[in-house]
Amino acid sequence: MSKESQLPVRPYWEYVLPALAIISLLVSCIYVSGNKFFWNDELYSYYFTSDPSFTGMLSAFHDKINNTPLLYFLLGWIWDKAFGSSELSLRLFSSLGMCVALVVTWVVVRRHFGLWSTTVGVLGVFCTSEVILLQNAEARMYGLFLALSAFALLLYDQFYRNFKPSNKQLILNSCVHIAIVHTHLFGGFYSGAILLAMLVADWFFNIFRLRVYLSIILSWVTILFYIPSFLNQADAGNPRTWLPEPIFRDLLDMFHFHASTFLHQSLPLLLLVISVFIIFGRELKGTTLQREPAPTTNTQSIIPLMVLTVAFLVLPVFIWVISKTIKPIFWERYMIPSALGWVIVLAYFSSYIFHLSVFKKQVHSKAVKFRHLPSFMIGISAFVLLAFFLCRPLMYANTVKKYDQPGTTDATGGYNDLPVVLQMAGPFLERIHYAPNPERYYYILDWEAAVDENSGLFTPQEYKHMEAIKRNYPHLFQNNVLTTEEFLQRFDRFLVLDHPDYLRECPLEPQGLETAREWDDIQCPQWVEMRLLNNDAYNVTFLNDDNWFSVLLVEKQEDLRPEE
Repeated sequence: MSKESQLPVRPYWEYVLPALAIISLLVSCIYVSGNKFFWNDELYSYYFTSDPSFTGMLSAFHDKINNTPLLYFLLGWIWDKAFGSSELSLRLFSSLGMCVALVVTWVVVRRHFGLWSTTVGVLGVFCTSEVILLQNAEARMYGLFLALSAFALLLYDQFYRNFKPSNKQLILNSCVHIAIVHTHLFGGFYSGAILLAMLVADWFFNIFRLRVYLSIILSWVTILFYIPSFLNQADAGNPRTWLPEPIFRDLLDMFHFHASTFLHQSLPLLLLVISVFIIFGRELKGTTLQREPAPTTNTQSIIPLMVLTVAFLVLPVFIWVISKTIKPIFWERYMIPSALGWVIVLAYFSSYIFHLSVFKKQVHSKAVKFRHLPSFMIGISAFVLLAFFLCRPLMYANTVKKYDQPGTTDATGGYNDLPVVLQMAGPFLERIHYAPNPERYYYILDWEAAVDENSGLFTPQEYKHMEAIKRNYPHLFQNNVLTTEEFLQRFDRFLVLDHPDYLRECPLEPQGLETAREWDDIQCPQWVEMRLLNNDAYNVTFLNDDNWFSVLLVEKQEDLRPEE
């Protein structure tokens, strides 16, 4: 067994690069938050974290609002009390998680690869990945999820520098894995992938470390405390949940540069151009390609790292199979820790590009006059690549256009005093939170319409979410979330904001993630069709389709109105 390796001390200037990347991510988050209001999922986080009562937050957590473990909401509740409930505050909590993940991942990768390979691997994912840049400015748990997974990677790597870890290290490992499984439902998958990778790597080294394995396995026991809440939360997905069954193309997209959300599409082209410059520089100098040795004292330590990389990259295949055979759960952001695998893959392959001894002694005297050209070309290439990485989060932020404040564009000439029914919970919640007149908006609870086979995958789940939100936050929703009977008894004349194609019927079994991204085949509310269009007591008039929604005017027939 090897003793703990003595890692070389890195000069402080090396950390300028991850520091600049962190600044870029934070600025991106700030800019996006200035242009974007909370949307449906973020509002679910907001209700929990902004709850003035800790016990009230716990009660709402146990209900059918979020099908997610507790840790993010617990830490978010503390963060909220310290820094407030604004969009920027809650999103910065996520962004800081991404930044922590970046630094921890940098430390691990730098142990095995040179500076520029580490730069390409870490910044090439953290600064270009669409799923990371999106979640960097969203008030959800994915920044925390990625940070904890990075800490688990750090400990995993440490266990192969010290084959006999101390009790403190084992306890810390258990705590990190407990945190992972209590941050996201996929935490168990990634914790299990780390354990499997460790078993495979230990088999390679012909060792067996029961205490290390138990430090992970015992962390899973704590999930027993979450099961009562999970079973109640999971009921929101009955009789159907919002995710469609994935298709084979969805799996291929996880590994295809052109479609992957983990890597920017232009990255392979940039690396190809740089490799051509390096090879050209080699020819000018008459050198031979020679890979720089990995900066680690344990030459075999790269093997466990690559085993874990394979485990993280193959895990989506396992999840895809579950989604095809048991229940659809395949969605990119749920698998955000797999980004760490892509970091190592990029670092590994870029090491064959950047870690070349192109500055060896010249063997062709005729190339003396070109001796500075290779260095110049490589320097320019590296500068362009680094500039692309550091600017990419800002470029992404610039693509997020500023939307109108929800509710400010709903006024329809001559009908501004009428109540407005919203057929979709997301736009309803946004208006209750942001509209200057939130009391004007209503959401209708109608289980028969929700479970209608034409209503789409999400509508029954949405019904249960809204029922639970009203139950836990009556001060916000008691008067605005009503049953069909309650609403129609109260109002004879009102507006409905419906789907642009308000007569649309969703297909019974939509497939493919593109279907979910487009959303048209996921949510087709049937309340207007079932309760108004087929009811002779009401006259429904189409007014316009401004601002995406179809605006419908609903009026009860004069001779059918109740007498005063």
